[in-house]
Amino acid sequence: MEKQKVSVILPFRNEITTLKECLLSFVNQTYKNKEIILVDSDSNDGSAELAKEFAKKYAYIKYYNSPYQPGKWATSFYITAMQYATGEIIFMADGNVKVAEDYFKRNVNILQNEKVAGVIGKVKMWHTDNAISKYRSIIWGLRYNNIKKIEEEINQGMILPRMFSKKAYDAVGGFNPEAGWAIDTFLTKSFLKNEYKLIYDPESIWWHKWRDQPKQLLKYSVKFGKLNVDIDKYRTRQWIKNLYFLLPFPIIIASLFYYKFLALLILHPVPLFLNSVIIYIKANGMEHRKYAFAGPYLAYLQNVPYALGFLKGLLKI
Repeated sequence: MEKQKVSVILPFRNEITTLKECLLSFVNQTYKNKEIILVDSDSNDGSAELAKEFAKKYAYIKYYNSPYQPGKWATSFYITAMQYATGEIIFMADGNVKVAEDYFKRNVNILQNEKVAGVIGKVKMWHTDNAISKYRSIIWGLRYNNIKKIEEEINQGMILPRMFSKKAYDAVGGFNPEAGWAIDTFLTKSFLKNEYKLIYDPESIWWHKWRDQPKQLLKYSVKFGKLNVDIDKYRTRQWIKNLYFLLPFPIIIASLFYYKFLALLILHPVPLFLNSVIIYIKANGMEHRKYAFAGPYLAYLQNVPYALGFLKGLLKI
C-alpha cells in the first residue's frame, strides 16, 4: 500500500498562527511514504523561517519561494507547487488546515480504485472561540453529517477532493491556469466530466481555521465576492442572494423620501431569523446549538460585503 507516495502541496503566505500545527499534522501521519512541498510567497511574519526549520529537520519536506504578486490568483501558486511534486497521490493543502493522523492512510486505500479520482473528507472548525466560529461549526456539522446532501454537492462539482490521484489529475489536464479563484470548482468538474468518481468519506476528518474576526471577515468577504464573480454570475441562486443583501441600501435611500419604507427595513431580517429557528431545531444535541441565533448577524456581516464585492467584480471596479 505504501508504494504510492503522497505529495502534500502547500502554498502559503503569512500563516504563522496556524502553520506549525498544520505541518505537524502532516508530519505525524500514520502513512509514512510522503513528501511535503512548501511554496512560500514572500512571507514576512515568521512563516518562512518556520517552514525552513521544518525543511531542515525533515528530509521529505522541501521549501521553495515564489515571489509575491499582489492580486495574483491562488491558482498560479498551486500550479507552481505541483511542478515539484513527485508522488502518485496529491494532497492539496493550505496553511490554515490540519488533518487527522489516519487521513492519508484512509484516502490512499480508497484511491486504489482507478475509477476514483479523489476523496472528500469531513471538515470541522479548527477553533470555536467566538460566536462566529461557533455558529459556523453548527452549519458545517449539519452540512457534512448530511451524506445525501454532500454527495449532491459533489455531483454538482461544488466541493474539491483534497486528496486526488495524480494520474487522474494529468488525464483531465490538471489545474486550469484561467480558473482564477475557482481552482477547486474547475478541477472537480473536470474529474466529473471525464467520468471519474469522487468519494465522500465522513471518517476522514480535517479541520479548517476560518476567518472568525468581524473586521477580517468583512475584508475577505468583499475580496471573495469580487474574485468569485466569474462563477456566481451564472448562478441564479447566488444572484437572488446578492440582491437580497443589497436591498437594504435602496430601501434606506427610498425612506429618505418616504419614511414608511423603513418598515421594509425592519422586515428584512425576518427570513434570516426564521432560518435560525430552523437551524436551532436541526442542531438538537450539538454543542453550540444556541449560537444558531447568531445567524442573522453573521449573514449580514458576511453577505453584504460579499454582494458589494460581487458588484465590484461585475462592474470591473
